[in-house]
Amino acid sequence: MINSIENINLRPFNTMRIDSHCPLWVEFDDCNDAPAAVQIAEKASPDGRYLIVGGGSNLLFCKDYDGAVIHPAVKGWEAEAIGNGSMRVTVGAGVDFDYFIASLCAAKLWGLENLSLIPGTVGGAAVQNAGAYGVEAGDHIESVYVWDTRDNKFDVLTHDDLHYGYRTSVFKSPENAGRYIVLKVTFILSTQHNPVLDYGPLKRIDSESATPDSVRNEVIAIRNSKLPSVDETGSAGSFFKNPVISPADWPHIVAAASRINIAGHEIPHFLLPDGNIKIPAAWLIEKAGWKGKQLGNAAVWPIQPLIIINATGHASASEILDLENAITSDVNSIFGISLTPEVVHI
Repeated sequence: MINSIENINLRPFNTMRIDSHCPLWVEFDDCNDAPAAVQIAEKASPDGRYLIVGGGSNLLFCKDYDGAVIHPAVKGWEAEAIGNGSMRVTVGAGVDFDYFIASLCAAKLWGLENLSLIPGTVGGAAVQNAGAYGVEAGDHIESVYVWDTRDNKFDVLTHDDLHYGYRTSVFKSPENAGRYIVLKVTFILSTQHNPVLDYGPLKRIDSESATPDSVRNEVIAIRNSKLPSVDETGSAGSFFKNPVISPADWPHIVAAASRINIAGHEIPHFLLPDGNIKIPAAWLIEKAGWKGKQLGNAAVWPIQPLIIINATGHASASEILDLENAITSDVNSIFGISLTPEVVHI
């Protein structure tokens, strides 16, 4: 079924809780309705523009959107055993991602428990390659069922087609913007004991006695201790990507840190398989002096500076952008590193 609403305020449909309006909201809950939903959306703006939105948890509406918004609300999921302790689970793109993970953990299926409490939908997680605590959604995605708006056909994109990387996928490449509507996602999960406990706070869990539920509960406790609840405070999750630099740039970062009395060994960093170096954006933001700071109605979360929040509930898009620009300017001035937003600006 297709449900259309005209002249809608998108505030309830983005977790940053920014007021933004669009001429038409088009929602459908059956895969077969995707082509018709696109046709309806294309007629809502003079140039046929539309935007695909899942849970709205990784978006910043910078102004009113002058095209239609399409919301795939396909629900339901099914599972089949495929041998060797593996399960193939196919789930609708409109299913709440954390609800799905909770169901998997209750069924004692391993794989996604480290991603517990990430807001948004299953479809959004597949598009963004949601990741946390040493696990990425793409690690377990076998395929994605889509409507291809360019070639006007339903298609199945296999894991190799999806080009997953750090917070990216084939869906996020500029040439594919708006091309694919994610309808269903197929995961390969395991019934066999397989906890991933390499990330700092998770190391305290006893690996042998761990269950998917016990890991999930620990992840939830960690997230609740340092991240705002999107039900209570407007945010879009991690606002910036962790920057990756080349080994050749490392001495420059060390020199920059020394100018503010930070020794090289005090800089948190992670060596990647390709030899490059990842530096936590949260650390850079804190050392630039922005942890807990407020600018107008927008603020940096005082516990985890990677999060920008709608502090009063009344922040405008311009206030969020002003704070973003101030942070990136200071980090670049001090460390010579350009932070890149993870949040998609619309």
